[in-house]
This record gives sequence, structure tokens and C-alpha cells, in this order.
Amino acid sequence: MVDKAKSENAGAGSALPKAAGQKKEALHPEESITTFLLIRHGHTRATEEGRLYSDPEAELTDEGLKQSKKLAEWLMSRPPDVVLSSTAKRVIATAESISGQTNLPILPAEGLNEWHVGDWEGRTYLDLKKNSPDEYKAWTADPIRMRPPGGESIEDMYERTKVRISEIIEQFDGKRVALVTHAGIVRSVIVHALGMPLDNFWRISIPVGTVSKVDFSKSFATVHFMAMRPGADEV
Repeated sequence: MVDKAKSENAGAGSALPKAAGQKKEALHPEESITTFLLIRHGHTRATEEGRLYSDPEAELTDEGLKQSKKLAEWLMSRPPDVVLSSTAKRVIATAESISGQTNLPILPAEGLNEWHVGDWEGRTYLDLKKNSPDEYKAWTADPIRMRPPGGESIEDMYERTKVRISEIIEQFDGKRVALVTHAGIVRSVIVHALGMPLDNFWRISIPVGTVSKVDFSKSFATVHFMAMRPGADEV
């Protein structure tokens, strides 16, 4: 004969919470997350002088090499799975410091070189304002869509960056990617991740020798921090 109390308890069991340790249904489906550590190359003389430049031959200064070493040391405690680098000398030199610490090969990231400034190569904004006033006025009226003579617009750069980032996410899905590149590319990725209007591009500061962290999945993106300079007292 079945004990009445046990029978009643058994009947009520379906109304009790699930046993401890039993897996609950997830509120959101799990997604693969690809992490980008967006690294701007170290200090150059042209950067210090405030020049517009996309010159692939520009090299790091001694200060730039020190910044690269600091970045590499910082990454040692949170190593990436892959190191990608644009093809400019200053970027490759920065990536070499990281590769030397992590023992990871440097993979080329074609299509992620700096904003191509065309005939404005090596010039400063003050020089443009003084000696090319019509061009300067046209650019300041629309610094996102106006192309320097022989160059590309910020919008052009942004669009090519979005395409390449999507390709990298597909290729290295779920990995931690150290992408060593340029300020314009880092800004473009952050604007894209946040879904910001591109007109906000110039409001983001990405100094030399800094790292920014962004996660991407199929349905969301998260910016964890921007423009952090390892070993600096202030960013």
C-alpha cells in the first residue's frame, strides 16, 4: 500500500522548483564573441608635428619603440590568439614588438592602412588653411565626405574598414585578435561598433601607442575601453 503522504508529495513535486544544478533555459542564446584589441602604432615624427600622412615608409621614433614595448608587455598577461598588422612600416615595427613577446606570427591585414590623404600628404591643417584656403574650407564644411585631392574621404575609409572587419570576424570567429593599425581605422571600428552616426568620427581621440578593446558577435558589439596607453600615468 502506498503511503498517502508520499503520494501527495509526489503529486506536488511537479510544482516545485527544479533541482539545484539542473540547467535553466538561457534568457539569450549564447553567441560566439570575437574580441579585437585595436592598437595604434607608436609615436612618429610626423604625428608629433601634426602632419597629415599616410606614408607607408614613416618610421617609429625611439619613443614609439618604447610605446610598442609597453604594449607588448601589457599583452603578455592577456595574450591574443592572432596578431594582424597593416602594411605600413611604423605599424609593422609596433607589431614586431608584440610578436616578439607572444611568439605569434604577424599576419598582414590588407585594406586597413590609414586614411589616404592624397595631395595633402605631409601637410598640416594650418598650412592647408593658409595656402589652400578653398580646399580647406570645402573640407571643414564636410570633413566626412569631402575627399582631399587625389585621396579618399573618411566615409570611403569607414566603408572599406567595415568590410575588412567583417571578413576578419568570419575568419577568426571567437578569437582574440590583436589588430595593429592606425587611428583612422580604430576610430572607424569604434563608430561601427557603437552604431554612431559617422559624423561623430572626429570626436574620438586615439593617440599613438594606445589600445582599445571591442567585442563583436552576430547580434551585438561592446566597446570595453578606448585609447588606453599601458605604462602611462594618464591617457
